[in-house]
Amino acid sequence: MGEYPEEIDLFQKTIGSLKGIENVSSGIDNLEGIKGSDLGDVSLSHLPLATLLRTDGGLKDEVMLQFEFTLDKSSGSLISLEFLSWFFRDQARGGVLIQLRPFALPPKTADRFQIGETLKFHIDYFIEDAPESLQPILDKVLSLNKSLEMFIKLYEIPTKD
Repeated sequence: MGEYPEEIDLFQKTIGSLKGIENVSSGIDNLEGIKGSDLGDVSLSHLPLATLLRTDGGLKDEVMLQFEFTLDKSSGSLISLEFLSWFFRDQARGGVLIQLRPFALPPKTADRFQIGETLKFHIDYFIEDAPESLQPILDKVLSLNKSLEMFIKLYEIPTKD
């Protein structure tokens, strides 16, 4: 087994199989105990701030899987991004607590102009009433991956060769 559980690795590979998608990675955050007042901390900047501000932080027994990817700036990457944007919005419309959102760092730091270099996209998958075991969460990711694979084939979304 690699760095990630098999179900996570498979989902990352499916996303990464789309043309123009690069650098797919993931992590998990326990949101319980995070307060709205904590969200100004730079160590929490990867979190979906507006979502957490609406609830004044994380909910009891809530975790969030976050998948991150970048684009290679090709026209194919825009097709893939549009498809993924639709797919995750459609999943949310169906009741899955998931969203796709952009993430970027400030345009300029004290010593560096970085606009055009830091754009990433985050898929935030919220799990309420998180179980003690990771397996039920991994099962949800596996189900999500099956849907994603099905729609990639159904809509003939371009993939890497």
